[in-house]
Amino acid sequence: MNTPDLTTVGAKAWNEARRYLAVIRRLAEDDCRTRAKTVAAARELGCGPTRVYALLRQYLLDPRLTSLLPQPRGRKVGTTLLDPAVEALIEATIDDVYLTRQRVRLVELTDEVRRGCVAGGLAPPSRKAITARLRARKAGDVLGKREGRKAARDRYAPVKGALSSEYPLALVQIDHTLVDVIVVDSETRAPIQRPWLTVAIDVNSRCIAGFHLSLEPPSATSVALCLTHAVLPKTNWLAESGINGAWPVRGVPERLHLDNAKEFRSEALKRGCEQYGIAIDYRPVRTPHYGGHIERLIGTMMGKVHLLPGTTFSNVAEKGDINPDKTAAMTIYEVERWLGHAIAGVYHRQLHRGIGMPPIEAWSRGIAGHGDELGRGEPATVADPRRFLIDFLPIERRLVRRDGVRLHSIAYWADVLSTWIGEPTPMIVRYDPRDLSRIYLLGPDDTYYDVAYRDLRRPPISLWEHRLVLKRLREEGRALIDEAAIFNAVDAMRAIADDAVRTSKRARRQRERRFQVIQGGQSEAARIGENAQEDDGTFDEADMLQPHERMLPVEEWS
Repeated sequence: MNTPDLTTVGAKAWNEARRYLAVIRRLAEDDCRTRAKTVAAARELGCGPTRVYALLRQYLLDPRLTSLLPQPRGRKVGTTLLDPAVEALIEATIDDVYLTRQRVRLVELTDEVRRGCVAGGLAPPSRKAITARLRARKAGDVLGKREGRKAARDRYAPVKGALSSEYPLALVQIDHTLVDVIVVDSETRAPIQRPWLTVAIDVNSRCIAGFHLSLEPPSATSVALCLTHAVLPKTNWLAESGINGAWPVRGVPERLHLDNAKEFRSEALKRGCEQYGIAIDYRPVRTPHYGGHIERLIGTMMGKVHLLPGTTFSNVAEKGDINPDKTAAMTIYEVERWLGHAIAGVYHRQLHRGIGMPPIEAWSRGIAGHGDELGRGEPATVADPRRFLIDFLPIERRLVRRDGVRLHSIAYWADVLSTWIGEPTPMIVRYDPRDLSRIYLLGPDDTYYDVAYRDLRRPPISLWEHRLVLKRLREEGRALIDEAAIFNAVDAMRAIADDAVRTSKRARRQRERRFQVIQGGQSEAARIGENAQEDDGTFDEADMLQPHERMLPVEEWS
């Protein structure tokens, strides 16, 4: 059975599959499955035992939610027969007239839409059609626009008690922080800025599940990369980073606990989590104690980085008369490697006062069991790591034309595209904002194909760099912004940044971000799954004295 892209599945079909999943998963995990249990499951689902057996076979072959999606008859859910101009008019009128604090009635919205259609020479839609478009909006968003955010929060925000986690990966928290250390340019060693750290903690064992370090502010992409690092085995990453240690934490979490930042509410993140059976809990507003585990972990890690050159400390009193710009000495890659040592070599192995043992021991006990306590068992491995990351990347829809696919005013081409030239339906395209030199197009066979620049002479650029170029071109009054103009401007801006790198922090930051793209030569999704180069395993005594081994111990109390 082909797996559809998650964003193409209608809400009704998706919810029906979710209803099936709870029952079918219980049957699939039951080693003592009987006919009576199957009949009881059929009664619970409101169907016959034959249907349950069919669903069970599908799920055992592909234990994911999409294997249980019902096969719709007739037109696909969401298909509209209205004129696109009428569709646009309905949506605009809903935004401008209905979603306001004036709180107009549905009948007044209908009248306004019909007046607009008559004025534009369009066929007026029925009240049912207008109501359907309104009901497609999220109830919380509608209430928030009409009655205020507090009313929406009071009605729709989750209300939960204290956080609890009975075993590893039952609950994982993710959050961001600015690291209290200034990184330097990888070539000139001149100071740039403080990097952003996105980190995930397993609440049960207090192990750090994964992290992502970047010069970019928090975004949906940094969340996806942190989650990918947490879920996938870290053997290759440790070898590539030169970290001679063990970090066994991996596996798909059952629940994520997140705050209310916009990067945690992207549709790609929500659908990706549901695809892999990950529930999402959002922290209630103004309840900082709900994020206690991750907040304390961040405090612990920042206490450790205060030992690094270039630290800004946490406050002015601690900083004293130290100038971080003058003491900064580590690049972002060195800080990332240092953090890997600090996590795998120190934090995981030190006594955690909150659980009474080192986090790595708590993880081991939770997985394998200890004494009379049963473990949860070894986490299942993600079958397709590359697909896992792509399922969380931003999404667009594009037609395949004779010259390929155009995204962000850039042309992309691969030979496989010739198969779909002239297809009337736009195809799903995902992209990594850090590297626009490659996009991922979802084919009808449910396979993501790598599609590179049509002009392979173009250099890799990131989305932030692309946006900066567009802003500059518009300021110059360019009426036509084409691919050549974009890359010409990129070349000019990079030359300026390189000339100014010794005198301008902003230029150094831009150049280092660009270097992060160029250095790898390919995006994260392209690199995932490749074998890391073998370590020769030889270390002398000086090599073994890693930065974390010179750190003072920092106790964790909760």
